[in-house]
Amino acid sequence: MKEKYLKQIRNILYFMLAVTLMSICKITSSVSINLIMSIFIFLVMLPVVTALERHKVPAWIATLIAALIAVAAVLGAVAFILYTVNQLIAVIPGYVVRMNYLDNYVMGLVSRFREVPQKGSFLSLLNIDWNTTLIPLLRSVSASAINIVKNSLIILLLSMFLLMERNTLVPKLSSVTQNSENPEKVAIMVERVNRQISKYLGMKFLLSFFTGLLFYVTGLAVGLNLAFLWGVLAVVLNFIPTFGSIIITLVTVFMAVLQFLPDWTPIIIVAAGTVATQTIIGNILDPRLQGNQLNLSPFFILVSLSIFGYIWGIIGMFLAVPIMSIMQIIFANMDSTRGIAIMVSSGSSLRKRMKAEKKGLEPGLFDDVMFPQDSLKKTQKKS
Repeated sequence: MKEKYLKQIRNILYFMLAVTLMSICKITSSVSINLIMSIFIFLVMLPVVTALERHKVPAWIATLIAALIAVAAVLGAVAFILYTVNQLIAVIPGYVVRMNYLDNYVMGLVSRFREVPQKGSFLSLLNIDWNTTLIPLLRSVSASAINIVKNSLIILLLSMFLLMERNTLVPKLSSVTQNSENPEKVAIMVERVNRQISKYLGMKFLLSFFTGLLFYVTGLAVGLNLAFLWGVLAVVLNFIPTFGSIIITLVTVFMAVLQFLPDWTPIIIVAAGTVATQTIIGNILDPRLQGNQLNLSPFFILVSLSIFGYIWGIIGMFLAVPIMSIMQIIFANMDSTRGIAIMVSSGSSLRKRMKAEKKGLEPGLFDDVMFPQDSLKKTQKKS
């Protein structure tokens, strides 16, 4: 009975600690976002450095190459943002005219079914001057490019230091987690995190790339303005589960409506092409190729999107799934938090274990994403 109460108290303390940490991250978001991004970039660059070292490239050269790739990616992203902003500023006046046309078109349709005021307008309800609102907003984004580069350099610098200390990372973690007598457990956990995130990002980027390519081809086929922009945004937003795909599909279709109305043929082509792309890649190919690799509950993925989106904004939504995956692996390796890892999982590994037990098989025969400590036991037996 005493152990039961102690366990309950410990769980309450864990919950309070989690809430406290999230509150601190929210309060210090301008600093904590750089820290969490540096860890994320470190995990992305680590496989590149490791692969170069396997080909006999000196460690410092491999680290430098990875850093240069990251810098080039940042500069490319900033250049694309500036290019996009200039393109949008140039086309906004034309789209404002099309918005007025769309407003009148919709009001004409509504007037067929019910009487509307003579000067009725949906846009008048919003009371927004799009020219004086959107253009200054876009110019402010362009002006913040210097801040983007500055924060990116800070993040890359922190990532570089983590890369240089990667060989001492496992011993440090072993010491902190009081596993210095069994460092293999921490080493396997770190390796699992690295492999899991690398697989997820690699496959997600591949699927997102083809999603963006099909968005671009669909827009190009009907002459949609800024088709390349919508394709790139499809690649980026596809990293936000569910919400990202819905948002970019709705935006692309709306821009087609704005440009082509009253000609419905190109609008239908864009709508059919984008929806079919998201359905085939997002609902068929993505689950088949990635399978149960992440082993995360869809419900808890949406919860993590809400939580980390609240803490770090749009960047938090991009990082929500990798963070949840890392937390699950860590929790699964600790007896006191293993229940949390089971709760946030998809349940597939648990179902396999239950079926195995019914057939008299060993539970450890199955995938160890959910229970990575099983792989530790197998490794120790072999040695």
